[in-house]
Amino acid sequence: MVPPKESDAPQDSIQSIYASTAKYYRMLLKAYRILGVNLEKWRARAIARLPDIESPRILDVGVGTGANLLHLIDRYPGYAEVVGVDYTAEMLARAQRKVKDHGWKNVHLVECDAREMRNCIRDDFDLIVSTYSLSIIPNSLLVLDEIRAMTGKSGYILLLDCQKFKGLLRLFNPMAIFLSTKLGGNSETYSVPVSKNASMMFKPIRRELLYSGLFYEDLYQLK
Repeated sequence: MVPPKESDAPQDSIQSIYASTAKYYRMLLKAYRILGVNLEKWRARAIARLPDIESPRILDVGVGTGANLLHLIDRYPGYAEVVGVDYTAEMLARAQRKVKDHGWKNVHLVECDAREMRNCIRDDFDLIVSTYSLSIIPNSLLVLDEIRAMTGKSGYILLLDCQKFKGLLRLFNPMAIFLSTKLGGNSETYSVPVSKNASMMFKPIRRELLYSGLFYEDLYQLK
């Protein structure tokens, strides 16, 4: 995850929000499951369905506690490198424990603002993944710009995230936004049409709506 703009909140406040998120992240996942939202199942399926790529260099944007890592490494056991970026040291510490416990090599975790990734890591990734992060990132369109700049020729981009309900189901939007704010987002960032903008920036390969359209799984390729 990345912070709001500096003008939106004091830096100490921003760090506090994401530190708290790291502490009760599992509790929020349980709340989602009660509502029938199976984030982990969708995550595993989305990564399992990724195209074959030989020895890919992979970037996980908003790596958090490292929930994607095992799925990515299972899918691409011959990976060249996996890089995970996140703004929250507490999240990265938990991800680092996973890396150590599994003995993964060439997995690097970087504390970095996802809106400025080119300042932290080198580009040219064969696959860039972002799951459940862009919906809570202020200025998320800046992250899409970074993703585009860091994707190698013919590279793939996987976005798995949530958006506002439409039609009659929009009555549930306040609840969805509430859960989003507990992960550091706000109503403004939640309403940014990330998927729509990504479809104009990248070549769409696959798009699937989940949970009556509240969640989407998009696969793109660099144009």
